Amino acid sequence: MISKLKQVYVDWKERRFLKRHGCENRKQYERRYDPDIHYRATEIKQFYHGYPYIHCFENRAHQIYWWDLGLDGSKEIVEWAETNLEGKFRFDGHRCIKNYWGEWEINEIGGGDYYFVAFKSDLDMFNFKLRWA
Repeated sequence: MISKLKQVYVDWKERRFLKRHGCENRKQYERRYDPDIHYRATEIKQFYHGYPYIHCFENRAHQIYWWDLGLDGSKEIVEWAETNLEGKFRFDGHRCIKNYWGEWEINEIGGGDYYFVAFKSDLDMFNFKLRWA
């Protein structure tokens, strides 16, 4: 009985904590408050400062950009990554433009919409590129 009451209390604390932060579950909280992300960055490599490996889908003919045809390749890619990658990864879309030095800059006014995938592990990036790049 006491163990059940302790579990109810722990569950209540977790729900209260998530509600304070505006999240529905722990996965959403970890994504929103990721310490390896800098939301006020002006460049992609600064945005993903905790992820050493970043991949951009630059090819506009890739299946991930087929949303005008009613297909959304991003869901399939995220599902594959969640089941097959071992380390931490992040999948985001940004409005970006390449600067003079070839670096991606976040630009809300100009540029185009691109998808980026950031990885902690080089092996995960290698496996991802073998499958999706």
